Order: sequence, then C-alpha cells, then structure tokens
Amino acid sequence: MNRIFLRLKKPLRNERGEITFFACFFVVGVVMLISFLLLYASIRITCINIRNGAKMELNNLSGTIYADTYRSQHETNFEEYLRTLYSSSDYTEMLEETVAGGLDSKIPLSTEDYKISNITLEFNVVGDRVEYIFYCDAEFYVRMFGHSYPAITQRIELTGYHNTKF
Repeated sequence: MNRIFLRLKKPLRNERGEITFFACFFVVGVVMLISFLLLYASIRITCINIRNGAKMELNNLSGTIYADTYRSQHETNFEEYLRTLYSSSDYTEMLEETVAGGLDSKIPLSTEDYKISNITLEFNVVGDRVEYIFYCDAEFYVRMFGHSYPAITQRIELTGYHNTKF
C-alpha cells in the first residue's frame, strides 16, 4: 500500500508546472491587446452603423428642405426661407428632432454599449445650395465587474447639400 502511494506522489512532485513572471506578463499583455483590438473594431462598426443611419436621415432632411424651399421660392422668395432657417430656433429644432426621431427608428440611440447624444444640425448657404452638417456624440461603454464604464466618446459628423435652383 505504501508503495502505491509513493508511485502516485512521485509524479505529482516531479512534474510541477513553474511559470515565470515574464510568461505571466506576456499572457496578460496578449489578452489586453486582443481585448483592445476587439473594442476598437466594435466601436468602428457601430460608428459606421450610426453614420449610415444618419445618411438616410439626411436624405429625408433634404426632402423636407426641398418641400420648404419650393414653397418659399414660389410663394414668396428664398431669402425668407433663409431668414426662417437662421433666425427661428423652433424651425431648426424641429428639423433636429425630425432627424433624431428618424435615426432612433433606424438604430437605438441608447444601448448598454453606447449612447448617442448632442444631435445638432448646422446650416450654411453656399451659392445656390443649402449645406447641412449633422453632428452627434457617441459615448461607448465597457462592462467590467458588472458595471458599465465610459471608455471613449466619438464625434460623428456628416455633411449634405441641397440644391435650391429650380
């Protein structure tokens, strides 16, 4: 009986796995690098999805601007529309809410992974075109130990034009 116990004890004692500090840090470093690359890829893909949704909403915004400029050019003049665009915060807020609502219908504005905020539109007149610039901030979160922590805030910007010549 004692002989069997010694046979079992000897392989366990002689085949101890020893790992160096260098190997521990190397493994931890590789895991951290892979985690960072996956986070970076996830953020890039989500930003592309947000940009694509915003592009579709800017196309819808172009249709809204077309309807408004067509009426204003044929009923009164284009200068009146521009005054409304630049002086009326209610009108620009309505356009921002339209874009935000349409974007929310395409992709959620808030999930456990990210939150889209500060959706704004800026308008400029360039010759006979109305230029509109869409801005938003996408704040991305990392989940660790059961809690979400903000990791990065990415600014998303898109520009579109609408020709006003008829």
